[in-house]
Amino acid sequence: MKELANLATEYVDIVREVSDIPMAAVFIGLELAAIENGEKTLSAKQIISDLRTWSKELKFGFDSIMDSSQTITDESAAQALKQFRSRFDKLERILERKQDAGYILSSTHDGAARLLPDIRTNITAYQVTECISNAENTVITSAKKLQKIINDGHEVLDNVLSVTQGNKDYQELKQKLDSRIQNILNMQGTKHS
Repeated sequence: MKELANLATEYVDIVREVSDIPMAAVFIGLELAAIENGEKTLSAKQIISDLRTWSKELKFGFDSIMDSSQTITDESAAQALKQFRSRFDKLERILERKQDAGYILSSTHDGAARLLPDIRTNITAYQVTECISNAENTVITSAKKLQKIINDGHEVLDNVLSVTQGNKDYQELKQKLDSRIQNILNMQGTKHS
């Protein structure tokens, strides 16, 4: 039970990290277009500053766009802007394919976060002999709900993470969660045998 609670907490943290990205992408897209169209004239230093801010909001990691040791010139700012635009376009395509990506990420986060107290409560209940049967039923129910939430949000979360901060850690966590949830659901089968 404790392992499920720890994994679920880690999952909620990952989803929370990216749940605001779709909304931020709308604003950043408008700002980026204004710069590229010449509606907004910025110095090279200000462009780099904006790119750093936007990269942080979108979890891109600015160092992958411009090394902090580079001297800021008009050319380096133009190159950094081009690299940012390329990565931003990939994110935008993902968000356009799933028009409700923001809603999916938000509901995935909220749903998983709402389950955490039940999962944590059952860690204690599972240790009390008189409560084990009830705790098992509650854990099985919570595991089923968590599994549905994870599966419903998986495609969007995996795709957004692949463009932003990377999805390797998420994929490893999902495998652990899937395995742990399956072990818990197998308890249901042994209870009725």
